[in-house]
Order: sequence, then structure tokens, then C-alpha cells
Amino acid sequence: MSASQSIPSDASLTGDFRDGPFVGLGYRTSTHEGVTDEAGRFFYQAGETVTFFIGSLVIGTAAAAAHLTLASLRDGAAAGEVDPTLPGTVNRARFVQSLGQEADLSNGVTIDKTVRDVVSLHAEDISFEHDAESFATSDAVRAVFSELGLRFRGSAEARNHLRRALAGIKLLRDVKIPTRDGSYLLADVFHPLEAGPHPVLMRLGIYGRAFETGSVFTEADHAASEEREAAWFEKSTDGIPSYFRYSENAVSPNASTWVPRGYVVVRVDGRGVGNTPGTLNPFSKQEALDYYDAIQWAAEQSWSNGNVGLYGGSYNATIQWNVAALQPPALKAIAPLSSDSDAYRDLAYPGGIFLKNYRGWWWEGMVGKAKSPNADAVDFIGGLAGHPWDDDYYAGEGILSADFASVDIPVLTAVSQTLMIHSRAGFEAFSQLSSPFKQLLVLDAAYSSYMYEDCRPELEAFFDRFLKGEEPAREPSPVRMIMRTGDGGFEWRDAATWPVPGTEYRRLYLDSRNGYGHGTVTPQLPQRMGTAEYSADVRAAAAGLPMAVFESAPFDEDIELAGHFRATLWVASTSADADFFVTLRVMDGEREVTYQTRDPESVAPLTWGCLKASHRVLDPERSTTERPWHTHRREDALPLLPGEVVKLDVEMMAATGRIAAGHHLRIEISPAEVGANPDWERDYDDSYHQGAANRVFTGRLFPSSITLPVVPRQAP
Repeated sequence: MSASQSIPSDASLTGDFRDGPFVGLGYRTSTHEGVTDEAGRFFYQAGETVTFFIGSLVIGTAAAAAHLTLASLRDGAAAGEVDPTLPGTVNRARFVQSLGQEADLSNGVTIDKTVRDVVSLHAEDISFEHDAESFATSDAVRAVFSELGLRFRGSAEARNHLRRALAGIKLLRDVKIPTRDGSYLLADVFHPLEAGPHPVLMRLGIYGRAFETGSVFTEADHAASEEREAAWFEKSTDGIPSYFRYSENAVSPNASTWVPRGYVVVRVDGRGVGNTPGTLNPFSKQEALDYYDAIQWAAEQSWSNGNVGLYGGSYNATIQWNVAALQPPALKAIAPLSSDSDAYRDLAYPGGIFLKNYRGWWWEGMVGKAKSPNADAVDFIGGLAGHPWDDDYYAGEGILSADFASVDIPVLTAVSQTLMIHSRAGFEAFSQLSSPFKQLLVLDAAYSSYMYEDCRPELEAFFDRFLKGEEPAREPSPVRMIMRTGDGGFEWRDAATWPVPGTEYRRLYLDSRNGYGHGTVTPQLPQRMGTAEYSADVRAAAAGLPMAVFESAPFDEDIELAGHFRATLWVASTSADADFFVTLRVMDGEREVTYQTRDPESVAPLTWGCLKASHRVLDPERSTTERPWHTHRREDALPLLPGEVVKLDVEMMAATGRIAAGHHLRIEISPAEVGANPDWERDYDDSYHQGAANRVFTGRLFPSSITLPVVPRQAP
């Protein structure tokens, strides 16, 4: 204690800074004077104001309280709104935070004699009440940090640290997590400032830990990430892609949401991502083992209550299945939202057709932004291309598929209906999991908004129950789904099971009599045979994709659909193989009724499905009335003979939708996906597309049809 340090009395109260600790910071009240102690505490009596200083530089004054932040301080008067964006507040925060040694200020700021002397030398020329640019470029401020050899922090970085403190969040960056093979992973840990222990929400991923996505390798990367973070929290979303509009970090739990609720949020970089050493190998057994080790490590930390849950979407959802199947003891619940699970059917070859361009965009763009330039990586795209059939590569030899039977903990899962990916796994999981509790959410293709907003009550109740032990006010419905009503509308609907109780599988037949690719849809099987022919040459798509089109009569009454669709087609081609895409649209006259509820720029059909004809063999044990299951094995390949008529059962994506009276169905059968994003197109083989023609046969001998899942109307 210094000679001028006052001795606390029985009437003394203790205060600190939530954005600290600030150790050695001078303070003065009418009854106390000294420097903050090794815990960053100061002493005061009720009703006093307190002034803080470093050497001869006054930092600011505030009404003394148990917890302050630098945003509490003002220039002289101890009053005013706590706003981390005010120029004076930002300048104070930058100045004091820049005296700290660690980038994350994990140990706060220690102010010693050297710091006090240097600051005092320039104090006369330092004023916090300037605009941020003038303050940062002033000769006195620049001199202080030059002489101390410290980095002067950016404005956005200072605001972000202060904002977290105001929300009760402590951030620890680049925390090392040991792995069983002697290596380590790096993580960011966001935990409550209040004493724990707390339950943990974790995600391990390959998109990096920078704000939105990517990794921080340079000072410029760091500054850009901090700027994006500040803009996001200050409600400036210009330039932020729609799929990051709701998330702090790509499809991960938001610390700003969950930490104030008493959770620790841990974001882990997988091997080869950012500065984590090792080989980048997505969906691998090694990744699952690393995830296991990270979960067990988190359970043992002082801020943890030993209960770990996983929460995330897309990639961050898919790999939850892989680690959950290993049954780490500390893992108590998972929420894989909008995941994939079958490495062949979901990730690589839906319908047997390679998702080459999408995977290339994902691998080179999303993952490439986060991968360390010095890290090794597997040839992910090459590995998929080298395994065009469902073999051991998709069962762990290369990448993993979900083993739902080995997952025995509570699960809340979701699907993004009719999206080109993420639209199957949730249904498969719900039917196969051995979990004691499972809940299915059937969401819209634009799943990010639902993940962060609409489904928050379900997620909060789920994790509060299984990580905190808090029983819900009411037992949740096992299935909660969006019933899409068309043109952006939707209603929430609950169900006891999936498929929905009372589902009627209604078959509608295709009827083509003119041979020129246009026909009708009827409830009765046509007695006469018809054919619809169209070009298979996808390169002609610039002039409009060739297709066969069938349209129903307008519906007499509203009809609600929820479940699995299928197309049964009798087809032939002039080539040795053919790709068949089947799209169901709802039409109001000549206008399409769209079925995507969050993205007004997207025109979403009711549902779709695809199949490569040579992959048409079914697994009789796994196929059901509502959903065909193709083996996709090399030994089951059935090439086409020119002109030979064969039967295809096409799996179409499960979906919901209300078709209003007066609207009608339009069924399109094409050789390629209609309206595909140019960056996400599938890999079409010119050898059987170019110059080829496909035919669809209809009628009594060839009963091509569409099966619809009609469900009972729910009372309003």
C-alpha cells in the first residue's frame, strides 16, 4: 500500500471494472485514495463519486459502484448514458486497453511506474474529448505507445471489448486444447464474468474464428474481423452476406445470446484451420476424435459444470453426428440444425450426381478463407471424384457417415426443406436415433433466420433442460414444422411423429399424348400410352432448359402436404445413361407460387428430386411407400440401352406446402437442375448429355406418376 493509500473502513464498499481488471489504476473519492489492487479493486463509500487517473492524466469520473466499465467514465461530471460508441468513451477505452499486454486482455491491464511516468510526461497534451481519428493521430498519444513499445488498439477492437464487458462476457482467445496424440487445437472461449461453473456450448469447425468466417493471420486480418464485429453489433449489416446476417461466426451459437443466459461458448478450430497445426481433413475420423478430446477438456475447466452441448448448422451440424456416435462422457445433448448425415447421398452425390461445383466453391472459398497457408490438406474434391459409388470411402475410410444407432443422448435436430443440401438428414435421424429424447424441426430452406430467431425458444428450453437440469414449463412437441402456405407465408404446426399421423399418399398420374413434351396430371391412370420427348443437352440451357412439362387441373379445395414425395417414371434415352431432375411447382395461372419464406430473391419450388438412371436399383429393405432408397453400389449399376424403357423411382425432398383452391401443379422433368446457382451446378457428363434425347412414357403400360403426402387440415 502506498503512503497515500487510505485504509478501508467498515463502511467501505468495493468496486471493480468489468472490462478489466485494471491493476495499479489511481483513484480518488472524498474518503479514499490509492491505486487499484492486484484484483483491480477500489474502495469507496455509498453516494460518492470516484475519479481515476494514470500518473497525472485523469481518465475520468463516475458515480462509484460495485461494477463499472470505462463507458461509465466522463470528463469531470459523473453522469451520462453508458454508450460504448461515444467518442470520449472510445478514446478512453483505446487508451487504457492498449496498455495491456495480451490481445484478448485475458489478464487485464497492469499499470506500473514506467507506464505512469510515460503517461505523465505527455498528459498535458492528451484529451479524450476529441473525435476518434484526431485522438488516435495526436502526437501525445502516439508518443506514449511508441515509448512503451505497445500496439495502439483500433477503435472497433476497443468497442468490442467494452461491449462484451457490458454484456457480462469475458473472452479468452487462442486457448490451447490438448489432443490425445500430443498435438493441440486452438479455441476462443466466451464465459460469463459471474463466477461459475456453467454449462458449455461448443462447436468445432473449419470456417475459422474470425467474425463471420475466416481466420486471422495478420494484423490486417485482425482489424478487418474487429470492424465486421463492431458493424454487426452496431446494426450496420451492409455488405454482410445473408447467411451471416444472424450469426457472429458461421452457423455457430452466438456468444452474445448464450453467455448472458449462463453458458460458456467455445469455438474450436479443427486441424489445419487458422493457427491450429495439422492436416485439414473434413468429416474424418481424426476430426471426430479431436472433437471428443475438446469436449472432455471443456468439461474439466474451472468455468465448466461438466455438461457440454453442441450447437450449430450446416458443416457444424453434420460433424456433431460423428462425435456423438463416439459417446464422449461429458457430451449431454446436441442440436445439429440443417445437417447432412449420409456422406454419399447428402454430401457428394445426391441421386448419384456429383455436387462438384458446389463442393469446389465450398472447399476453395469458405474453407479456403480459414485454412492456414502452411497447413497440409487432404484432396477433398479429388477424394469424392474418385469414389462415384457408395463404398467404404463414405463409411470412414475417407469421410464419415452418421451412425444414428450409436447416438444415445438427447437430440434436437432440424432440416432445411427442399434446399439442395441439408434436406434429408433430420428425417433420417428422427426415425433411427436411439436417443431418450428427440425433437425434429422442419424449417425453411433459408435456415439461418430460424436457427437464431424463430427456434430460439426450443433451443433454450432444450439446453436448459439437458445441460442445466431445468425442466420445461411444458413438454415440447416431438415434431414442429413450418407449413408453407405459398408466396412467403407460413404457419407453425405440431405433430406427434414423422411422417405426420393420418398421412394419405395420393398418387397422380402423368399423361402425355402429343409427344412434344407437354402433358397433363390426372388422378386416374390413363388407358392410352403417351410419350414426352425432350433434348438431354444441358449446354442448350442458355436458350431455356429442355424439359417435359405436365400440369394438373386447378384444385377444387385447399390441400395440405407434409412429408416425403416420390416420382415414378418410365423413361428411355438415346444414350447409355441419363440424369433426371423432377421439380414440382405450384402455379396460379401462369404465375408460380413460391415456397421459400425468408429470401425474397429466391424462387423455390414445392419440392424436387434427381436420379442418374444407371443408379436406379433400389434397396428393398430400406425403401418404403413414401421414399425409395437406392443402393448406389458399383455392382448394381444398370446402364441404359438406346431406346430401352426402364422404371425409375426418384426420391424427392420431403417438404410441406399448402396448395390453395384454384391453384394447380406443374411437374417438370429435365436433364439438369432448373435455376441452379452457376457456382453450385452439378457435374454433368457430356458423354451422355450432348446430342442425346430423353423420353418419358405414360399410360396403362407405363404408369408414370407423382406421389403426394396429403395430411389432415389442422383446425385454426
